[in-house]
Amino acid sequence: MRAIRETGSGSLLGFGIFFAIFGITCLALGFTSQSLVIARLQARTDNAAIAAEDVLRGISVGFPCETAEQIVQEFGGTLEQCHKVDLDIYISVRSEVMGIVHRVHARATPS
Repeated sequence: MRAIRETGSGSLLGFGIFFAIFGITCLALGFTSQSLVIARLQARTDNAAIAAEDVLRGISVGFPCETAEQIVQEFGGTLEQCHKVDLDIYISVRSEVMGIVHRVHARATPS
C-alpha cells in the first residue's frame, strides 16, 4: 500500500488564508469609504443649511431655499426638501455615490 502524498497542500492552505484576509480587508475599506462619504455629505449639508439661515436672517441676499439648493448642487447633491419654521431652516439632501443613495438632514437655527 502506498502512502498518499500531500505535497503542495500547504501552498493551497496559504493561498486560501491570503485570499480570505484580502477579502475581509476589501470589505473593511469599502465600509470605511462609505462612512467617509456620508460624513462629507453631512458637513456640506450643514453648511448649506447655515447659509440658508443667514439669508433668512438678512445677513446675505437672496431666498433661503434657493441658496441652499445652489450650494447643494455645487457639490453634486440634490435638495429633496427645504422648509422654514419661524427662524429655523430644515433641509434634506440626497446624493448617489457608487450606486448607493445617501440621504442626510440638517437644521439651522439662529444662535
